[in-house]
Amino acid sequence: MQKIIGKILLVTVSVCVALTFSFAREGDTKRIHKKIELKGEKSLTVKMDLGAGIIDLGKNDTGNILEAEIEYDPDKVDIDIDYRKTKDGGKLFLESEFEDGHLDFDTDYNYWHLEFTDRIPIDFEIDIGACEAEFDFTGLKINNLNLDLGASSTEITFRKPNLERISRINIDVGASELKIKGLGNANFDKLSFDGGVGDFTLDFRGELKHKAYVDIDVGLGSLTILLPENIGVRIEKEGSFLSSFSIYEDEFEEVESEVYESENFGKTEGQLIFDIEIGLGSVEIEYIDQSL
Repeated sequence: MQKIIGKILLVTVSVCVALTFSFAREGDTKRIHKKIELKGEKSLTVKMDLGAGIIDLGKNDTGNILEAEIEYDPDKVDIDIDYRKTKDGGKLFLESEFEDGHLDFDTDYNYWHLEFTDRIPIDFEIDIGACEAEFDFTGLKINNLNLDLGASSTEITFRKPNLERISRINIDVGASELKIKGLGNANFDKLSFDGGVGDFTLDFRGELKHKAYVDIDVGLGSLTILLPENIGVRIEKEGSFLSSFSIYEDEFEEVESEVYESENFGKTEGQLIFDIEIGLGSVEIEYIDQSL
């Protein structure tokens, strides 16, 4: 409970990468098109550290490691794209930050459209600031997923089952609005969610075929958990007297103090085990139609 109340050697060889550039000036804006070709890599690590801006992420149809379009104001924003090939894979670093004296929350100065390969497994480490972000992970082979979301408005989607098994998804959210749809398709073993101040929705629809564990800490935020009826669910909850917790009493039985089980728990192929801790915020559990 104190955590809630208190809350928050691979040797690499740099290689020349096939990049295509084209620049277009529109006033003070520069536009860059970049391509990184797949040349035998068996895996990919992507590290993103992006400040205020707009981010649109998805899958490409070319098989290239990256197809990107970036539009930014070079007088205000510094960007860096670095790709390094390792023994068996590649590491891609994407970074943007506002120059000294130009801190600005106008997202028009910094736009990233990113499309990744669906041919090799990818580890994503994503750290964003005051961004508007849409991450469509549908069709990508996600091996690991770590998200640190600042004062952002973010929507994340898994419309089809992830072909890789994710051992753990880590999500740390600040003062943000976050919606994740299709978590049942993410194919994870464990999900850890830490939410500060904001409005969050975790939608667990999808094709979950195994038992998965979900750890949730909510500070001052408001979290809605959407569950499909074909998944067995067990919830253990801990909260303060200032917190709020809402659950469908007709669908869940309180088997012991602050422990709830759905009527079909233990009888379904897919199961979700929740451990929920609430500080001064609220958590609401709702059922939703299975179709995405």
